[in-house]
Amino acid sequence: MLRAYMNDDITVIYDEGEADWGEPNPATEIDMKAYIDWKTHNVRNLAGEQVVSRGMVYVMPARTITHSEKIKIKGVKYTILDITPGKDFSENHQEIHLQ
Repeated sequence: MLRAYMNDDITVIYDEGEADWGEPNPATEIDMKAYIDWKTHNVRNLAGEQVVSRGMVYVMPARTITHSEKIKIKGVKYTILDITPGKDFSENHQEIHLQ
């Protein structure tokens, strides 16, 4: 049901960790559809501080998105402030607050 509203294009830049010698592995960029809500919200970040989010992205990724990833929208990279697992009637999705 929620998938019908996902008409916006985003790119998720997955952090692939470090190689054996401590050098970072190349990031993986995956394009996907999402619903973007450009409203400000007060959220708590990982440190527990209250911060203002620029917008919220609703997405149904095949691979779970974590705080170490970045989201690129129209060439602009955003960091992730908060991730909430959401429940749709038919599928799971993630609600992601952007900085």
